Amino acid sequence: MSDEGHILAWRNLEEDSAGFIEGHGDEECRKAAAKAMSLLLQQDRTKKNLMDRLYRGGFSERASEYALQYVMHFGYVDDLRYAQNYISCHKGHRSQKELRYKLLERGVPQEIISEAFLGYEEEEERDALRKVLGKRLKGRHLSGLDYPAREKITAYLVRKGYPLSKVRAVMREWTEEEV
Repeated sequence: MSDEGHILAWRNLEEDSAGFIEGHGDEECRKAAAKAMSLLLQQDRTKKNLMDRLYRGGFSERASEYALQYVMHFGYVDDLRYAQNYISCHKGHRSQKELRYKLLERGVPQEIISEAFLGYEEEEERDALRKVLGKRLKGRHLSGLDYPAREKITAYLVRKGYPLSKVRAVMREWTEEEV
């Protein structure tokens, strides 16, 4: 969101809310919309996160719903955009399974998560797995580790959401590269 867009939305809060949706005359609805705009200035949020924050702020369900509809009208809340940005930022450090879990935890619906993963490639997860493995090795050689130490690293990577078959394949490649 550009600064000009924020300023325009803030200015239009009073002007446009008069005919926006039912409940426009309610002071609580206007305050909830202003609070929603303020929260969105701090960071991008999902619908669920924004609603939760408004509820915690003491706004009624009706006022919170009004505020959500208001900011969605301007395109400031978009769960698909949020999911795509989240995946883009974290795909180099987390497994696809972990990314899905984190997005579900943030209230993004499963259908939207699936749509956001359409551009996600298997090679990106492999690169993330290699990064996490390298970090876990802490400069040691994988080929120099005994069986229990290798299995401990394997178990860690599987718990992080990487498929066992990929973990074993990447560890095999890593060992071959070390030789």
